[in-house]
This record gives sequence, C-alpha cells and structure tokens, in this order.
Amino acid sequence: MSQRAAAAAAAPFTITDRSSADAILDPHNYMRYNNPSSQPYSGSVIGNTSDVTAATTAQFGAFWGELAKRFADNEKVIFGLMNEPHDMPSALNLANLQSAIDGIRNAGAKNLIIAPGNSWSGGHYWTKGGSEANSNWIQKLVDPLKNTAVDIHEYLDEDFSGGHTACTQDPAKNLAGVTAWLKENKLKAFITEFGGSNTTGCVTMLNDLMDYMSNNEEYIGWTAWAAGPFWGSASPCCTDQKQFGSFEPGSKAADGGPSLYDTIWLPVLSKKVPAKLQWSGPASVNGGELTTR
Repeated sequence: MSQRAAAAAAAPFTITDRSSADAILDPHNYMRYNNPSSQPYSGSVIGNTSDVTAATTAQFGAFWGELAKRFADNEKVIFGLMNEPHDMPSALNLANLQSAIDGIRNAGAKNLIIAPGNSWSGGHYWTKGGSEANSNWIQKLVDPLKNTAVDIHEYLDEDFSGGHTACTQDPAKNLAGVTAWLKENKLKAFITEFGGSNTTGCVTMLNDLMDYMSNNEEYIGWTAWAAGPFWGSASPCCTDQKQFGSFEPGSKAADGGPSLYDTIWLPVLSKKVPAKLQWSGPASVNGGELTTR
C-alpha cells in the first residue's frame, strides 16, 4: 500500500476521534482486483490460481496486515474484510478471509472484524446453495481473539439488489435461516447494507427489519445504505434509478424536493436508533457499556 493510498484511507477516520462513533473500513471490491471498469463483475477473483493476473490469497492477507498496522491504535475502526464476494468457490472465499484475519491479528490489531459470505453476503441466501452455502463455511473462520462478526446485506426488493422502489421481501422470513445458523454457531452479525424507498410498503418492512434485529441478540449493529456528500441528488438505493437523494443530512432530490434523508432516515430509521449506545471503549462482538448522550 502506498503512502498516498494510506493517507487517503486514514483521512475519514479522524471523524471517529471527534464523534466517538465507530466506522467500518472495507475494500469495496467484491473479492476482485485489477479491473474496476465494470464492477461488480470485472476484475480477477482474488486467489484464483488459474488466473495469472489475479492477486493471491497471501497478498490479500498482506494487504490487510499492512492496513491493520495503520489503524491498530484506533479502537473505533472496524475492519470489514470485503464488500460482497460473489460468483466464486466458497472455499476460496473462506481461504481469503482467513488470510486477512491472520494478517490483521499478526499485525497486533485487536479491532473488531466483520467477515462477509459468498453470494453477495445476502442473509436471505445464507443457508441456500447446497455445498456452496455460506452456512457450510463461514463458521470455520478462526480468530484467536474471537472478535469477528458476520457481515450481512439484506435488501427488501424483488431480487434483493436494492435497485427497485417496491419492497416485496419479508425480512423476518428471509433472515430466519441465517439467524438460526448464527444462534447454532454462537456467532454475532452486523447488517451493513439495507435500505428502502419512501413507499408505504417499504416503511412497513423497514420497521419490521429494525424490530427483527432488535429482538434477536445475534445482531449487534447495522448501517443503512447510504449517506455521504458523494451521492449528491443521486440515490444509492431503492428508487428505480430516480434521483431522490440519499441519507445525507441536507441532501435534496434532483427536483429540489425532499430526499431519502427527509422521507426515510428522519421519520423511520432514526426512530429506531436505541436510546443507549456504546460511546466509549473498543468495538467488540461482546459490546460495551451502553449510555445515553
């Protein structure tokens, strides 16, 4: 990793120091490398030994070891090992994730790690796919500090992509399998991507999803997709490509009207943020002291 790339990665995390919030750092590369032109499909699958242009599993571990050294002293940084691996052998996904965990821990970093599954890390598909099902693999990860949680994505539209306005997928029904698997294997999970539009059906299902996580202790956190000034009036989720803005405070739709911040974040999701949160101490699968602020 170059010094320039490291500085760019580090810049946003000064916010965690000022706000006491946790932040997730992840390579948003779909377990691919070397050609971002048509992501999420372009690029060589990391660890694919039949592709001479692919980064190796060992290189992926070295990458995370180098990154971990730079954030080991910031207990508010959570390491998300990879965004949405897909269309690859689950055994290779496991090997890559294990190499990353080894690199992080060998670097002396004790930070919370969140590890994704194959098949876009979809919670609804976690126990499906026969021998390739994530439920046959991810519990095999070994973290000597036992501070690794599972990274799950769960959108509510017809194909679970987050690309459509209508919400049609019942979250409680679709997460039942992965929740039972988490319980059986004594694991915790973070739902790091979900969202919905401002339709009545989506508002109902978003409330149902938030309540489901609250009622199942296997879920230790969530992040909705998405906010940030990067989006402008574009919508990162759930609008059939209409420009209704994002969850960024102050954002507006392309026509100057209310954004998803106004119609979803404020009236729906923000209401589900617990009154007590962990404001101090390291992020951990075991949590910490919960206080108001």
